Amino acid sequence: MKIDMDFRLLDVSLELHALEEYLETIEKQIDHIKESEKLIIDAAIRREGITPDDPEWHFEHQTYDHRMEFLLPRFFRGPFIVSLYAVYEAAVTEIARLIQKAQGQAISIDDLRGEDFLDRAKKYYKHILHFELCSDNSIWQQIMMLSEIRNAIAHTNGRLEMLRKRAKERIWDWEQRKIGIELQGGYIIVDAAFLQRTFSHVRISLEDLVNRYKRWDSSQKTA
Repeated sequence: MKIDMDFRLLDVSLELHALEEYLETIEKQIDHIKESEKLIIDAAIRREGITPDDPEWHFEHQTYDHRMEFLLPRFFRGPFIVSLYAVYEAAVTEIARLIQKAQGQAISIDDLRGEDFLDRAKKYYKHILHFELCSDNSIWQQIMMLSEIRNAIAHTNGRLEMLRKRAKERIWDWEQRKIGIELQGGYIIVDAAFLQRTFSHVRISLEDLVNRYKRWDSSQKTA
Protein backbone atom coordinates (compact mmCIF):
# COMPACT_ATOMS: atom_id res chain seq x y z
CA MET A 1 0.00 0.00 0.00
CA LYS A 2 1.37 3.36 -1.02
CA ILE A 3 1.64 5.98 1.74
CA ASP A 4 1.91 9.62 0.72
CA MET A 5 4.35 11.51 2.92
CA ASP A 6 4.24 15.30 3.06
CA PHE A 7 7.75 16.57 3.75
CA ARG A 8 6.96 20.26 3.29
CA LEU A 9 8.12 22.24 6.33
CA LEU A 10 8.97 19.01 8.13
CA ASP A 11 11.70 20.79 10.10
CA VAL A 12 9.11 22.97 11.82
CA SER A 13 7.22 19.92 13.10
CA LEU A 14 10.44 18.23 14.21
CA GLU A 15 11.63 21.33 16.03
CA LEU A 16 8.32 21.72 17.86
CA HIS A 17 8.49 18.09 18.94
CA ALA A 18 12.07 18.56 20.15
CA LEU A 19 11.06 21.67 22.08
CA GLU A 20 8.25 19.75 23.77
CA GLU A 21 10.73 17.11 24.94
CA TYR A 22 13.16 19.85 26.00
CA LEU A 23 10.45 21.51 28.09
CA GLU A 24 9.57 18.25 29.85
CA THR A 25 13.24 17.62 30.58
CA ILE A 26 13.72 21.12 32.02
CA GLU A 27 10.96 20.76 34.61
CA LYS A 28 11.96 17.21 35.53
CA GLN A 29 15.55 18.32 36.02
CA ILE A 30 14.53 21.30 38.17
CA ASP A 31 12.41 19.03 40.38
CA HIS A 32 15.23 16.48 40.63
CA ILE A 33 17.79 19.10 41.66
CA LYS A 34 15.42 20.55 44.26
CA GLU A 35 14.80 17.15 45.83
CA SER A 36 18.39 15.93 45.75
CA GLU A 37 19.94 19.13 47.10
CA LYS A 38 17.34 19.33 49.87
CA LEU A 39 18.31 15.84 50.98
CA ILE A 40 22.00 16.81 50.96
CA ILE A 41 21.39 19.96 53.02
CA ASP A 42 19.17 18.17 55.55
CA ALA A 43 21.74 15.41 55.94
CA ALA A 44 24.56 17.93 56.48
CA ILE A 45 22.52 19.85 59.07
CA ARG A 46 21.76 16.68 61.00
CA ARG A 47 25.37 15.54 60.79
CA GLU A 48 26.71 18.85 62.08
CA GLY A 49 23.99 19.19 64.71
CA ILE A 50 22.94 22.61 63.39
CA THR A 51 19.66 24.03 64.70
CA PRO A 52 17.47 27.01 63.68
CA ASP A 53 19.21 28.95 66.46
CA ASP A 54 22.51 28.74 64.56
CA PRO A 55 23.46 31.25 61.80
CA GLU A 56 24.63 28.32 59.64
CA TRP A 57 21.08 26.89 59.53
CA HIS A 58 19.68 30.09 58.07
CA PHE A 59 22.60 30.47 55.66
CA GLU A 60 22.12 26.97 54.25
CA HIS A 61 18.40 27.43 53.75
CA GLN A 62 18.73 30.91 52.26
CA THR A 63 21.36 29.65 49.84
CA TYR A 64 19.12 26.74 48.88
CA ASP A 65 16.08 28.99 48.37
CA HIS A 66 18.11 31.42 46.25
CA ARG A 67 19.28 28.62 43.97
CA MET A 68 15.91 26.90 43.67
CA GLU A 69 13.64 29.92 43.34
CA PHE A 70 15.97 32.30 41.46
CA LEU A 71 18.97 30.76 39.73
CA LEU A 72 17.44 27.52 38.45
CA PRO A 73 14.33 29.13 36.91
CA ARG A 74 16.47 31.79 35.24
CA PHE A 75 19.09 29.55 33.72
CA PHE A 76 16.92 26.56 32.92
CA ARG A 77 13.82 28.30 31.58
CA GLY A 78 15.49 31.35 30.02
CA PRO A 79 17.26 29.41 27.23
CA PHE A 80 13.99 27.67 26.40
CA ILE A 81 12.31 31.05 25.91
CA VAL A 82 15.08 32.07 23.51
CA SER A 83 14.91 28.78 21.56
CA LEU A 84 11.12 28.83 21.34
CA TYR A 85 11.07 32.32 19.91
CA ALA A 86 13.86 31.45 17.45
CA VAL A 87 11.83 28.52 16.11
CA TYR A 88 8.77 30.74 15.73
CA GLU A 89 10.60 33.55 13.93
CA ALA A 90 12.45 31.18 11.60
CA ALA A 91 9.26 29.32 10.66
CA VAL A 92 7.31 32.52 10.00
CA THR A 93 10.17 33.84 7.86
CA GLU A 94 10.53 30.60 5.91
CA ILE A 95 6.82 30.38 5.09
CA ALA A 96 6.77 34.06 4.11
CA ARG A 97 9.60 33.47 1.66
CA LEU A 98 7.89 30.41 0.18
CA ILE A 99 4.67 32.35 -0.41
CA GLN A 100 6.63 35.34 -1.74
CA LYS A 101 8.37 33.14 -4.29
CA ALA A 102 5.15 31.43 -5.34
CA GLN A 103 3.37 34.78 -5.75
CA GLY A 104 6.32 36.42 -7.47
CA GLN A 105 6.37 39.23 -4.94
CA ALA A 106 9.26 41.69 -5.30
CA ILE A 107 9.10 42.80 -1.66
CA SER A 108 10.50 40.40 0.93
CA ILE A 109 9.72 40.25 4.64
CA ASP A 110 13.17 41.72 5.30
CA ASP A 111 12.37 44.83 3.25
CA LEU A 112 9.71 46.08 5.66
CA ARG A 113 10.49 48.48 8.46
CA GLY A 114 8.98 48.18 11.91
CA GLU A 115 9.64 48.28 15.61
CA ASP A 116 10.31 44.56 15.82
CA PHE A 117 10.00 41.31 13.86
CA LEU A 118 6.41 40.58 14.90
CA ASP A 119 5.28 44.01 13.79
CA ARG A 120 6.97 43.57 10.39
CA ALA A 121 5.71 40.01 9.98
CA LYS A 122 2.09 40.95 10.73
CA LYS A 123 2.20 43.79 8.20
CA TYR A 124 3.97 41.70 5.57
CA TYR A 125 1.57 38.78 5.73
CA LYS A 126 -1.49 41.05 5.71
CA HIS A 127 -0.56 43.76 3.19
CA ILE A 128 1.93 42.03 0.87
CA LEU A 129 1.09 38.33 0.92
CA HIS A 130 -2.61 38.72 1.79
CA PHE A 131 -2.22 35.64 3.95
CA GLU A 132 -3.30 35.47 7.59
CA LEU A 133 -0.40 35.11 10.00
CA CYS A 134 -2.41 34.62 13.20
CA SER A 135 -6.15 35.20 13.57
CA ASP A 136 -6.45 34.30 17.27
CA ASN A 137 -5.81 37.45 19.30
CA SER A 138 -5.18 35.63 22.61
CA ILE A 139 -2.52 33.50 20.95
CA TRP A 140 -0.99 36.55 19.27
CA GLN A 141 -0.82 38.38 22.61
CA GLN A 142 1.05 35.43 24.13
CA ILE A 143 3.50 35.41 21.21
CA MET A 144 4.10 39.13 21.66
CA MET A 145 4.74 38.49 25.33
CA LEU A 146 7.20 35.75 24.38
CA SER A 147 9.02 38.18 22.10
CA GLU A 148 9.35 40.82 24.82
CA ILE A 149 10.60 38.35 27.44
CA ARG A 150 12.96 36.76 24.92
CA ASN A 151 14.49 40.13 24.06
CA ALA A 152 15.02 40.91 27.75
CA ILE A 153 16.74 37.58 28.34
CA ALA A 154 18.84 37.64 25.18
CA HIS A 155 19.94 41.28 25.36
CA THR A 156 20.02 42.19 29.07
CA ASN A 157 20.21 38.78 30.78
CA GLY A 158 16.70 39.42 32.07
CA ARG A 159 17.65 42.60 33.96
CA LEU A 160 14.68 44.95 34.00
CA GLU A 161 16.68 48.12 34.72
CA MET A 162 18.54 47.78 31.41
CA LEU A 163 15.39 47.69 29.28
CA ARG A 164 13.74 50.58 27.51
CA LYS A 165 10.91 52.35 29.31
CA ARG A 166 8.11 50.81 27.22
CA ALA A 167 9.46 47.30 27.74
CA LYS A 168 9.73 47.88 31.49
CA GLU A 169 6.16 49.10 31.66
CA ARG A 170 4.83 46.05 29.81
CA ILE A 171 6.70 43.64 32.06
CA TRP A 172 5.62 45.48 35.21
CA ASP A 173 2.02 45.21 33.99
CA TRP A 174 2.37 41.46 33.32
CA GLU A 175 3.79 40.91 36.77
CA GLN A 176 0.83 42.69 38.34
CA ARG A 177 -1.56 40.45 36.41
CA LYS A 178 -0.08 37.32 38.06
CA ILE A 179 0.27 35.34 34.84
CA GLY A 180 3.53 33.56 35.63
CA ILE A 181 6.00 36.43 35.24
CA GLU A 182 7.64 37.92 38.32
CA LEU A 183 10.57 40.12 39.21
CA GLN A 184 13.18 39.02 41.73
CA GLY A 185 16.09 41.29 42.52
CA GLY A 186 15.43 43.19 39.32
CA TYR A 187 15.52 40.04 37.18
CA ILE A 188 12.67 38.50 35.17
CA ILE A 189 11.57 35.03 36.30
CA VAL A 190 8.92 32.90 34.58
CA ASP A 191 7.21 29.89 36.12
CA ALA A 192 6.55 26.45 34.65
CA ALA A 193 2.90 27.19 33.83
CA PHE A 194 3.84 30.28 31.83
CA LEU A 195 6.41 28.30 29.88
CA GLN A 196 3.96 25.50 29.10
CA ARG A 197 1.21 27.92 28.10
CA THR A 198 3.53 29.90 25.85
CA PHE A 199 4.84 26.77 24.14
CA SER A 200 1.29 25.53 23.59
CA HIS A 201 0.24 28.83 21.99
CA VAL A 202 3.29 28.91 19.71
CA ARG A 203 2.73 25.31 18.63
CA ILE A 204 -0.95 25.92 17.87
CA SER A 205 -0.10 29.04 15.88
CA LEU A 206 2.71 27.44 13.86
CA GLU A 207 0.82 24.20 13.18
CA ASP A 208 -2.12 26.24 11.93
CA LEU A 209 0.13 28.42 9.76
CA VAL A 210 1.91 25.38 8.30
CA ASN A 211 -1.34 23.56 7.54
CA ARG A 212 -2.90 26.61 5.90
CA TYR A 213 0.23 27.15 3.83
CA LYS A 214 0.20 23.52 2.66
CA ARG A 215 -3.45 23.78 1.59
CA TRP A 216 -2.72 27.05 -0.19
CA ASP A 217 0.38 25.63 -1.87
CA SER A 218 -1.48 22.54 -3.05
CA SER A 219 -4.28 24.66 -4.45
CA GLN A 220 -1.77 26.76 -6.38
CA LYS A 221 -0.23 23.67 -7.97
CA THR A 222 -3.59 22.24 -9.05
CA ALA A 223 -5.02 25.53 -10.28
